Amino acid sequence: MEINKSIFDDAWLGLGDLDSLVINQNKMIHRSKEDIENPDLHLMRIIRQPQNFGFTCKLLFNIELHPIQIAILEEFWTRPFPMFIASRGFGKSFLMALYCTLRCMLQPGTKIVVVGAAFRQSKLVFEYMETIWRNSPILRSIFNGNDDGPRRDVDRCTMRLGDSWTIAVPMGDGSKIRGLRAHIIIADEFASISPDIYETVVSGFAAVSANPIQNVKEEAKKQAMMDAGLWNDELEAVQIKKGNQAIIAGTADYSFKHFAQYWRRYKDIINSKGDKHKLSEIFKGEVPDNFNWKDYSIIRIPYELIPKGFMDDKQISRAKATIHSGIYNMEYAACFTADSDGFFKRSLIESCVSNEAKPIIINGNPILFDINTKGNPDLQYVYGIDPASEKDNFSIVIIELHKDHSRIVYCWTTNRHNFKDRQKTGLVNEYDFYGFCARKIRNLMRVFPTQAIGIDAQGGGVAIEEALHDPSKLEDNEQLIWPVIEDKPKDTDTQSGLHILHLIQFARADWTAQANHGLRKDLEDKVLVFPRFDQLSLALALDKENKDILSSDLSQNLYDSESECILEIEELKNELTTIVMTQTSNGPNARDRWDTPDVKLANGKKGKLRKDRYSALLIANMLARQMFRSLQPIEYDVIGSNLRVSPNSNTGNLYKGPSWFTEAANNDIYKGIYR
Repeated sequence: MEINKSIFDDAWLGLGDLDSLVINQNKMIHRSKEDIENPDLHLMRIIRQPQNFGFTCKLLFNIELHPIQIAILEEFWTRPFPMFIASRGFGKSFLMALYCTLRCMLQPGTKIVVVGAAFRQSKLVFEYMETIWRNSPILRSIFNGNDDGPRRDVDRCTMRLGDSWTIAVPMGDGSKIRGLRAHIIIADEFASISPDIYETVVSGFAAVSANPIQNVKEEAKKQAMMDAGLWNDELEAVQIKKGNQAIIAGTADYSFKHFAQYWRRYKDIINSKGDKHKLSEIFKGEVPDNFNWKDYSIIRIPYELIPKGFMDDKQISRAKATIHSGIYNMEYAACFTADSDGFFKRSLIESCVSNEAKPIIINGNPILFDINTKGNPDLQYVYGIDPASEKDNFSIVIIELHKDHSRIVYCWTTNRHNFKDRQKTGLVNEYDFYGFCARKIRNLMRVFPTQAIGIDAQGGGVAIEEALHDPSKLEDNEQLIWPVIEDKPKDTDTQSGLHILHLIQFARADWTAQANHGLRKDLEDKVLVFPRFDQLSLALALDKENKDILSSDLSQNLYDSESECILEIEELKNELTTIVMTQTSNGPNARDRWDTPDVKLANGKKGKLRKDRYSALLIANMLARQMFRSLQPIEYDVIGSNLRVSPNSNTGNLYKGPSWFTEAANNDIYKGIYR
């Protein structure tokens, strides 16, 4: 029996024996007379159909595509708002470059803008297009004008194909790209792009119709045909192809960042299947006119679904074994992760939240409480302060002390930008940032009886310390605040005022390790509790302030309200979930280090997530542990006394010590000899 060797060569397609396949829509069968007489036009119609892009790319660019890549290109071609999330190394940028080339070639007059957080990212798509251009003599022969082909400028890269062009530009702050107009917007590595700039600047690129007058005519025609009952799904699909498009692509990110928010919104829209009630819930009101849920799609390609051999399996196995599981899930599994595998697991944090459904029981009493903007005069409070101001926030976390547990009752953050906004609205009288923060601390001390204040001694901590004992900044009935009096004498020990300020040295590895392990231990023991958080408590707080939850913005916390405090503590939980423990090196003297994972910043460089609220909580909880949860010293009994004051009694135990000895010795097994 003769074996057809082509079966093995074509096994990568996953279709079996190609010779035995029956193709129902073979374009070369049942051709019309016009197709036979005009084979060139017939060929053009074939290569322009997205389901035939595998043939198109092989014929024109000599590029072989896998069926999964053809399916993705077809989805790009037919949906106005596709979202493309794939494993690192799948070739997202290459596919988008191929899509841009096909659009510009097959649809004359197309204008495409590719944006990335940094020029390097958007330029990567352009470089793939440049490679396709160089390796395709057919493409160069079709577009042989003087302006056709790639061109590199200082602030942009342009690929022209006849009347069509694709421009790759950096995002920056949005000022240099404002005013560009295009029919198709591609946002590559969307997780690194600022959502504010994307919505206000980039989305405006495609605000103008590809052909405004023709679009007006087609909309009027559509409405007239709908009124006559002649409009159908096939005509709807044809119209979708002619509209503008916005593609979001990239690697998955953390679930609390903007890329995940877009993904959840797209997913809700798709799952609604056009249900008006579900859509009204998604849009929090009236559904926009002409909204079509079929315009949206999500293409998610994890490593496990990528054809075997497409990527280096050994490198993937190495990555899975060496990097943080949360990072692996984002980079290779195409999952938006909450980083619950960090040092402080999300499940652990949520188990420490006060709630009625599953209350925390301590000494037989359920612990239920809400956030407080005013303390209990019968209780004491510990302050933790992270004095950042530029990259991170200036943060204050207040813990309420009880005999058997501690409660996180208040969280507040600000930064220099927020301080300037407060100045513009006349909400502050101070002219310097740290003076404003010191005044905030003193105002809190009026309503939260203060047991201790802990502050990071580095950076702005010195400025805050000086402001707290500056006599010129005192108001009525206020005292100067000085560092605590310790065993080692300091010049400030003799100063009059409150000696309650603890200066924390984060550079001390032993303190940092003890504080982090102590914080996790307190969470595991449920002796550090978060306030209740549910929609009802938040709605009640917002109702008091006449606010809408959709308009609440943590970056505009100008009025220090209850709702802002609730949201601040939620951000504190999010920061805790991002903390991971690593080591400074692999040597014997390596030290443990607690930090957030590396992330890509807007400029394309590596950076860190914020952890200011976490740092403030770490300080406050460590002080509370030192005061109330430290081991009690051993009490020693004094043996012997003056006969004049000792009780005149011959009863009682003669010996003290370990029970294995005293239990027998005190039972009169020994006799004394009296002379």
